[in-house]
Amino acid sequence: MVRGVFSFGGLVLAGGVALLIGLQKSGKVDVLGIFHPLPEVDATFQRGFRSDAMSKINRVRVPASVDEVRIDEPIQSFLETFVHSHPDPKEIALDEVFDAIQTEFPGAQYLAANLITSSNRDELLSKLTGWTAVANPDFDCINTTVFRAGTRLGALGVMSRRIPQFSLRAANEGGGRFFNRCPHCDVIHALELNRETRTLILSCPHCDLPFDVLAAGINGEIRRATDFLEGFELQAVGKKASSQSDEDKIVALWGLIADQCDYELDQDRPNDSGKDDDESSSREVWKTSRETWNEAAGDCEDTSILLADILIGAGFDARVAIGWNGNIGQHAWVVVRVGAQQYILESTLQKKIERSDLAAVGEASAFYQPEQLFNRENIYYTTARPDRFRVDYFSSALWKQVPGKGSVDPALSVR
Repeated sequence: MVRGVFSFGGLVLAGGVALLIGLQKSGKVDVLGIFHPLPEVDATFQRGFRSDAMSKINRVRVPASVDEVRIDEPIQSFLETFVHSHPDPKEIALDEVFDAIQTEFPGAQYLAANLITSSNRDELLSKLTGWTAVANPDFDCINTTVFRAGTRLGALGVMSRRIPQFSLRAANEGGGRFFNRCPHCDVIHALELNRETRTLILSCPHCDLPFDVLAAGINGEIRRATDFLEGFELQAVGKKASSQSDEDKIVALWGLIADQCDYELDQDRPNDSGKDDDESSSREVWKTSRETWNEAAGDCEDTSILLADILIGAGFDARVAIGWNGNIGQHAWVVVRVGAQQYILESTLQKKIERSDLAAVGEASAFYQPEQLFNRENIYYTTARPDRFRVDYFSSALWKQVPGKGSVDPALSVR
């Protein structure tokens, strides 16, 4: 009888052990934790874990010729608050992590996150450093937050790299990748700026609307399109007889520009940099109105900027148009308004200008398709149908002003 009891007890014990082993493997119960209690996850523990994680990750990166990671302190502070305020950290969704970080830090456009649990600190570190993202050169920071997950330890690891906000100053410091808040839809997006690129028409990838027009000047500095109109005026303007009609005044000023300036492609312009190479000589640049007048030469956008600036200085409502000409291709020209009439002015096609050369917008609309307009102060865009915006360059219903001067902080304007 006693022997039978012992046999039954052995079976129960064996079954209990098997059950506990199964629960341990499943992670539902930490049997070993009964004998090895979890450490207190305080500030000292967090710092030590973070330091060890960074050291182990760098030991993975350095042999692979990847720059070492560091701690992003503002993101670290935010991550700790985010995790510890969550009702159940082990159930945090990674998309929730990304959204929270990018809302607080718009420049954090490179992100990867990993949520792991383990029965002890060493295994937690091992899982984190075995994560494939730790060797990715796109990231330069590692942040971690450890938490208690029932009878286990949990950790949220975030690899990140922040990019700067776009501005003229940042663009001129070397180009690269930036983040920008679209002035139309208010969505933050990343943009890549190559300083060797030609004229830059920046558009939002979410709403597809343009928010800035930039170009490199003759000194290589990137400027906003409006900044190339410097307020240049000709002394001769004030000497014109007041009895002249507006059209005659426009023709006279137009003729002065045509007579002063020869057509010159950018690659034919003398190279100010002193470099004798194909890249610097073929790069497209824009000139200010004063530079074009002083050099007495320029291509279509240079002489259009000069002509529009002088017309504005003489009291006319004029804009530079950039877009397409059916016979030329990509092109720039000037449009000026006199009362209800609008005229297209070509600044590069002829030297002698007469009153009969004034072409009404409607008459020339088949050959000209503007995409953006600008004057001294504003840039304009349109979403209307071509058959409408080609015949009216000044309608506020057809041509919308880019709000808030687009992506450029007014304090950084180079004017």
